[in-house]
Amino acid sequence: MTADNPAPQGPDPQGPAARPRPAPRRETARRPAPRRVTVRRVLPAALVLALAAAGTACDAMSNEPERYSQACGVVVDGSGSAVDAKTGFDAAAKLDARLDTFLKDRKCRKTSFAPITKVSMASKCQVSPLDLDPDGSKTSDRDRTRKALREVARSSAHKLLDCAKKQEPGSDVLGGLSRIALTKPSGDDASFDVLVVSDFDQGDPDFRLGRQDLSTDASRQKTADGFLKSHGKPELSGADIYPVGYGMKYHTDTSRYEQFNAFWTEVLERRMKAHVHTDYR
Repeated sequence: MTADNPAPQGPDPQGPAARPRPAPRRETARRPAPRRVTVRRVLPAALVLALAAAGTACDAMSNEPERYSQACGVVVDGSGSAVDAKTGFDAAAKLDARLDTFLKDRKCRKTSFAPITKVSMASKCQVSPLDLDPDGSKTSDRDRTRKALREVARSSAHKLLDCAKKQEPGSDVLGGLSRIALTKPSGDDASFDVLVVSDFDQGDPDFRLGRQDLSTDASRQKTADGFLKSHGKPELSGADIYPVGYGMKYHTDTSRYEQFNAFWTEVLERRMKAHVHTDYR
């Protein structure tokens, strides 16, 4: 045997039995998996009731109709021309036909009333203002309440008209406008809608429109100057005026109506700075 080829070794003289056995592994007891503990937070009964009430309130508010806030006025003419005769404009019928629609269209809340009589500012005829959309319980039927109160407003307007008809004959339209102007909300930006049931045929002890020269622009301006100087200018700047029965006396006389209309346009829009609409005329 050479060094490069060593002789094969024989079996281990000690044998397998002679080798040390590895120490036996100790069985480690398995730890049970930790139990999940669910913690339930119990809300106090008072808090549960409060949250439920809040949810109910929110639902009620979401179904609540939009509240009305518009300030409005109603002026009724009880002069001789207010009758239902052929020559009159039938103020009672105009109220029945237009008032409810006006109050609903304009979303009127606080609504005041004024008469047109021989001397309107001094007239004893009056009715109390009305709140047509009052605060109420969350369960109230607001639309039904509004409708019922508009009917109360119609009744109040008729009561005022009946009183005005019993006064001395006369038609102080500007005085009626001055009287309703006292209820206009303060502030330059305050909104105010006024329904005026009248033919606008001014006829009081000091001024009769039918006797005035309204044929030219110059004569109308001169008449308007004297008229406002003697009767005062109603504080209705920025107000929206809705006439009903306007100029009905002249419905068969086109040229006279044009003069009549030009005069009141001068007074109401240019001098008083009100806005006149024809929605209910």
